[in-house]
Amino acid sequence: MLALALPARDTLRVRALLADTHRLVWVVDEAGRMQEASPSWAAFTGQSPGQMMGWHWQHAIHPEDRGPLDPEGELLGPGNSTGGELTFRVRREDDVWRDVQARALPVKDESGRTVEWLFLGEDITGHASAEHTAEALNESEERFRSLVQTSASAIWTTNAQGLPVEDAPTWRAFTGLTLEQWLDGTSWLEAIHPEDAPAAREAWRNAVTTKTPFAREYRLKHANGSWRWVMSRAVPMFNLDGEVREWVGTNTDISERKNAEAERDRLMAELETNERLLSAILEQMPSGFLLAGPHGELTYANAQAEAIWGHELIQSPDVRGYAAYHQHRLDGTPYPPEELPLARSVLHGEVVRGEVLWLRRPDKDNRFIKVNCAPIRDERSRTIAAVMVFDNITEARQAEEHAARLQVVTSALSQALTQADVARTVLSVAVGGMGAEAGAVYRQRADGSLESLHDVGYPERFVRHVRDLTPAANNPVVDAVRTGREIWLRSTADMQANYPEIVTLRASERDHAVAVFPMWVHGQSVGALVLSYPDPRICVPEELQFLQMLAQQCGQALERARLYEAAEAERQRAEQASRLKDEFLGVLSHELRTPLTAILGWVQILRTRQLPQDKRERALETIERNARAQTQLVEDLLDVNRIVSGRLRLDVRPTHLEKVIESAVDVVRPAAEARGIQLQVSLVPQTVSVQGDPDRLQQVVWNLLSNAVKFTPQEGSVSVSLSWRPAHVEIQVRDTGDGIAPGFLPHLFERFTQADASSTRRHGGLGLGLAIVRHLVELHGGTVEAQSAGKGQGATFTVLLPLVAPRPDTAEPARALPQHPPQLPADYPKALHGRHILVVEDEKDTRELVATLLQEGKARVSSAESAAQALELLNREPPELIISDIGMPGMDGYALIQEIRTRAPEQGGRVPAVALTAYARQEDQAAALRAGFDSHVAKPLEPAELLWVVATLLKRS
Repeated sequence: MLALALPARDTLRVRALLADTHRLVWVVDEAGRMQEASPSWAAFTGQSPGQMMGWHWQHAIHPEDRGPLDPEGELLGPGNSTGGELTFRVRREDDVWRDVQARALPVKDESGRTVEWLFLGEDITGHASAEHTAEALNESEERFRSLVQTSASAIWTTNAQGLPVEDAPTWRAFTGLTLEQWLDGTSWLEAIHPEDAPAAREAWRNAVTTKTPFAREYRLKHANGSWRWVMSRAVPMFNLDGEVREWVGTNTDISERKNAEAERDRLMAELETNERLLSAILEQMPSGFLLAGPHGELTYANAQAEAIWGHELIQSPDVRGYAAYHQHRLDGTPYPPEELPLARSVLHGEVVRGEVLWLRRPDKDNRFIKVNCAPIRDERSRTIAAVMVFDNITEARQAEEHAARLQVVTSALSQALTQADVARTVLSVAVGGMGAEAGAVYRQRADGSLESLHDVGYPERFVRHVRDLTPAANNPVVDAVRTGREIWLRSTADMQANYPEIVTLRASERDHAVAVFPMWVHGQSVGALVLSYPDPRICVPEELQFLQMLAQQCGQALERARLYEAAEAERQRAEQASRLKDEFLGVLSHELRTPLTAILGWVQILRTRQLPQDKRERALETIERNARAQTQLVEDLLDVNRIVSGRLRLDVRPTHLEKVIESAVDVVRPAAEARGIQLQVSLVPQTVSVQGDPDRLQQVVWNLLSNAVKFTPQEGSVSVSLSWRPAHVEIQVRDTGDGIAPGFLPHLFERFTQADASSTRRHGGLGLGLAIVRHLVELHGGTVEAQSAGKGQGATFTVLLPLVAPRPDTAEPARALPQHPPQLPADYPKALHGRHILVVEDEKDTRELVATLLQEGKARVSSAESAAQALELLNREPPELIISDIGMPGMDGYALIQEIRTRAPEQGGRVPAVALTAYARQEDQAAALRAGFDSHVAKPLEPAELLWVVATLLKRS
């Protein structure tokens, strides 16, 4: 408890002293500054209140006498705690120096510290008598006692020891105690509330002991029995010798104040609790909260609001200061401050619900906020404040925008049929819509390299270097595809640190960012989406998720487009194959019907007419030539079948290419000479031989020469040359014929393709010869290519064969090249004379042909049209040789020979057998030998070959 100077002065006693007109009374603080002065001091010195305050009052003190009054002097210094008397000169208002004797009394708090000094002074100029001084003091005392008797406060006095010695009517009236109870010295303490009495008693005892002012609030029992709060104050009154003469005290009823204070404290506590609760609620709100005053001044913002803004509350005296928050409309135009939602609520009382603003933050992490504002009105409907509650809807809005973009992309991608269409569609959304200024879509090839399907916004000088990327390139696209993780280069510095080559290419002159997102389909990397941003940038999770989804959709769409393109290519190939098949069947029909026409026509003429010998010979030659042309067609088809099935093999052995070429030239020379075509041969002799299949190589040269002769007009020329190089040998066939159109060159060696497959074509054939040539050359490890300056410019075919031997394998015998028509021998082999031969053939014409041929050689022939009939004949008389077809109804040739081989030798079980069949493949020949036949002769029948085989087997038996 502190007995402050001001409360001490508020006692009637002090007031009475200050009102004394005979004495000079003033109060200074512990530093000597004037606090209050009596009117008599002002009248005596002539100082106005303003002139005497602070230290200015000392201007009235003679300069030589001011020392003791210094705060560090002997009177007011910290070493003096009891006060004292001093005499000094004071300048009166008429500028006359007067001698003043003053008593300085210290005013102390409960700790004993001096807080003020009370000065009581008198003018002693002329040595006024002591009686006069005593009389003045008595008069002052009398006035004080009168004030005590008439005061409304409970005023009391005690002696120096703190014991009552005279009546205190106002105190007794307040407490209801009798005079005797007051004067006994203890009853007044018993009137204090028991809870307050110990502290009050101790404080009073301490004040009396230390001679310092007493001040205490406590509850005092009222005369009506209630407890009343009082403010009890007492100050010591000192004699001139510094001893306490008495104590003067007051008890002021402060119950109403205490009740008001209690109510105020309760209300303040409740308000503080509510404020804390409200503050806690506002601070925990997920929404931003902003409070504005009646003029728009911003007074409060919660933490969430500052988090959304990205900065602390910016104080604003009115709505014009709202511009500092950089709030924009959704179209990017800034809001005028007075049109912002909070300003409208303040200025016009408008209630705003759900308005969306674009907040541009200093850190460029821009936000979208959804705002609700409302005014707060008083009882007279005047707007006294406004509140704004707002939410950060950036994620939700971006999610909506991303979903909308993805929907647009999905819709667009569903219509994108090619991979380039997919790349263009994705970049149209990613570049611009996501803030990127450039981008590219890369596709991974089968060899691991990457190619750009489409790019936007990059300079050509940059694109040239990054359009194709190898797997070993130091490039973020390659790394992202290899690792399957996105790469985000936030600035040019990041790129310089990781990919300096990219920075050197200068895709952008500005500091920029690059993002690369790999595209995965079924766990396999298929490419990457690349985006370049115009400034340094970090990727927020929402944007990262969207771009990952975009890259995923792009990858899936690329895979769909790839499958579509593959299916489309396959469809086109199927259509092409179907078209080629139709063309081939048409050509095949033509090529088969044409010789058949000649054969059937001449046969009918020979049967119905008696022709001259020369015409009869020409007719037979024509029939034979066309029959052999049909055989050639069948052989070509069989070769193609062997190529497709992979059963065409080489019989690799040392081969002299000069002989191979000369043999092929001998075959085509008659046809060339018949058309007046000059056939030139240039062969560089070489003593070494190459490793190859001579029959198949001869077939290659023959096919090339046949084509050259066929497509070269009369009087043209065809040349064939052989030259040797260090690592390979070159065979070249050149003609001056029709030439090859540039558009057909890439398809020249494909099966069933012809430059002219129309009904008006000038040259026949199935379009198989060059396909067979390419395959045979490739089996030898070589290459064949064609060159032509165009239609009518002739053509050159070049075959390169390595000197290293091709892979040896089981050889399927090459078909014999067409020679001059073989003639039946003038003398049949004598081995046939008188020998019994069984002919088994279900086709009557073939059976009669074979039987006639053998009978002309003086053989004895038995004929059977089925295997069952053959077994019956075998039972009657075992033959010396059997010639049997393979494909027959009921029991085929294989089953027949197997049945025969189960018999005993005397029953014909070891009879030689020849398979005569149209099944002419290598595997057919092997099957016949495995079944039990001794030899295999393919149809169409060459009579000379059959006679030779039969004679050979008969000789062995």
